[in-house]
Amino acid sequence: MTDQIKMAPCPFCEGPPCVFVRDYDTQKSVDLDRPQTEFFDEKYEAHVWCHDCGAQGPDIDSCTLCLFEDKIDLTAMEVARIAVERWNERSAKARGCYDAGEAEGLNVFPRATA
Repeated sequence: MTDQIKMAPCPFCEGPPCVFVRDYDTQKSVDLDRPQTEFFDEKYEAHVWCHDCGAQGPDIDSCTLCLFEDKIDLTAMEVARIAVERWNERSAKARGCYDAGEAEGLNVFPRATA
């Protein structure tokens, strides 16, 4: 069994997160316990989304993970787990950029003309 990860609430509305996993080629939903074939030719993509406001975390797919992160032969559960980890990491990733923009008065709409 896979270790459990507590999913963070939506960073926008504090709503409950949901995990969606689908077959990369057919775009049809798949079960988390779907096994790999004997040829390891299954490809999956997953994301976490907020059930309340619909905000969505990054799309994570096994093809990109294989090419850029050298993660191969991933199951649907493993791709979903990475999507959850990225959902949990995303809220404060760019905080330094936001703070720098705040110092320059860039975080308002509409911005004042220069």
